Amino acid sequence: MNQKAVLKVEEVKKSFGKVQALAGISFEARRGELFGLLGPNGAGKTTTVRCICSIIKPDSGRVEVEGIDVAKKPLETLKRIGVVLEDGKLYDRLTGEENIKLFAQLHGVDNLKKRIDEVCKVLEFDEYRKRKFKDLSKGNKQKVLIGQALVIDPQLLILDEPTAGLDVPAQKVIRDLLKKIKRDRTILYSTHIMAYAEELCDRLAIIDHGQIIASGTVSQVCKKAGAADLERAFLKLVGRNV
Repeated sequence: MNQKAVLKVEEVKKSFGKVQALAGISFEARRGELFGLLGPNGAGKTTTVRCICSIIKPDSGRVEVEGIDVAKKPLETLKRIGVVLEDGKLYDRLTGEENIKLFAQLHGVDNLKKRIDEVCKVLEFDEYRKRKFKDLSKGNKQKVLIGQALVIDPQLLILDEPTAGLDVPAQKVIRDLLKKIKRDRTILYSTHIMAYAEELCDRLAIIDHGQIIASGTVSQVCKKAGAADLERAFLKLVGRNV
């Protein structure tokens, strides 16, 4: 694997009023890996994602995507990032394919039909691409959201709780999809589900109260916590009893 960092987060701080959401976090995600950002609800995961995507601006620190400072050149970095937010929404009256096509057109994607066909094939979505978004199952809606992010062929794909609200079969479909698409890009995967992180992540960082409290491979984090699996390690590191 090429070990070059696609994403670098360096000493990023962010407060909302008197509440410090991020307390100087640092980590990097390398080319070709699925990097997990794990933490309980309210730990700072979504704030981190929004800083990386320049949706909100850090109070201090630096975020780079492929060596480009997000704060200084947000439009340049956004060309390299595909994002699926937990509360992502699309147009109900458009088909799944039309939603993906609209996003591709806005980003000036070349060879539009070919690229959409490629994405639908990867998503195993051909059977449903002509259905209205509002008529799709939750799992297939999530595929469209991921397809919208993939169609621009991003170097960095950011997924914020991509299995939230899905039933068990749909969650499995999305996890299998992530295993397939991570070969060609860097994925930042934000989740609070430890079993999925243990299954999917090459490396990870655990965030709690706005601070990175552990990082490394699953085995390294488990060793640091003296735990048999990631769930037990997580509970020990965030100060909760198993």
